[in-house]
Amino acid sequence: MDEVVKKASEYVTGLLTNNLSSEYIYHNLSHTLQVVDNVDEIGRNSGITDDELEMLHISAWFHDSGFIRGYKGHERKSIEIADKFLNEYEYPPEKTEIIKKIISVTNLENKPVNILEKIIRDADILHMGKERFFEKSFSLKNEWETVGVKKFTDAEWIESNYSFLTRTVFFTDYAKSKYEEGRQKNIAYLKSLRQNSTV
Repeated sequence: MDEVVKKASEYVTGLLTNNLSSEYIYHNLSHTLQVVDNVDEIGRNSGITDDELEMLHISAWFHDSGFIRGYKGHERKSIEIADKFLNEYEYPPEKTEIIKKIISVTNLENKPVNILEKIIRDADILHMGKERFFEKSFSLKNEWETVGVKKFTDAEWIESNYSFLTRTVFFTDYAKSKYEEGRQKNIAYLKSLRQNSTV
């Protein structure tokens, strides 16, 4: 592992272990580790350079670190934490700027415009193409209700997930080829649940 990635992993693991509220049962160290694995999987199958993969790994480690400072604006806070760490590490400023942009597109309102941004976006929501989507989904529901983001009835949550899965797409060729079929299966299952529920 590159030295800077190792240092980033140690730093963020410490932050999330010692400073993250236990209320975050979705956006926690386990999720960050999964996103790190996902960027590695997608990155190694997307023809990027070792330097680009390094920046992706760093971005994945820091992308949700801002949750230690609360839910609102956590992407901006994550960027601030990453920026401070990389400046102290004396990481190349031009690479730091790329990493900050990569982290910013984990906000679903921001559209990824290059391959690195597309990889982190897919990596952050790769579960929507997996069988464990619903397990992850209910963890997120419980987190949102616990931290006061929003409460949902079961029917409202089904509708929210159906809307999310039908309007959210994979951006990389690799994720499309390997996980799009799973996304469609999850959509079909949610569609059947919608037909049997009343919002």
